Amino acid sequence: MIMIDRNKLKAAARFAATDPKDQRLTLHGVLVEASPAGIRLAATDGHALLVVRAAADTDTWTGIIPIDVVKAALAWKGNKSLPIILIPGEPECRLTRATGEALVFVPVAGTFPAYRKVVPAAPDGKPSFFDPDLLVKFKRAAEDLGSDKGLFGLLPGGDGSGLVYLTGDVVGVIMPMRAGGLAVADCAWAQE
Repeated sequence: MIMIDRNKLKAAARFAATDPKDQRLTLHGVLVEASPAGIRLAATDGHALLVVRAAADTDTWTGIIPIDVVKAALAWKGNKSLPIILIPGEPECRLTRATGEALVFVPVAGTFPAYRKVVPAAPDGKPSFFDPDLLVKFKRAAEDLGSDKGLFGLLPGGDGSGLVYLTGDVVGVIMPMRAGGLAVADCAWAQE
């Protein structure tokens, strides 16, 4: 049995791929890595990534919960503070809650991308251009996690990925947009 914080699952689910044209099925869900050391949730659409950790003494299990199952569990009515319980099984698993709701699912087949390799240790801080829609996802995730204004920190990486800080246990990665020749301009003229 693995207890998952509903708000952390909701924040992670925002980053799962939902485009039916995207053939990378392992991106159409939320990765759960559970062990006695804790739980990690990760989701990405290939442009932005969110990784969440939580302390827990839990069963060991790794798998991808399909995004439609996650969305159905997040839609359960009633007490939103109750954790969602993952009960691993073979071949089927269950998501349930203390109030009795349950969903049976088969984890997404395949291997989730090696997300640890794309989390930059320290971006260089050079200016970057980011898709505003991706920034809104991070704002919404921050709200899911309790930020009244949806605030988050962003350290850009020039042409490399930027690092997004939401809480001490939640970090994100965002890929920059290629500006197509548009450069960050000298703005000293605006101070004159």
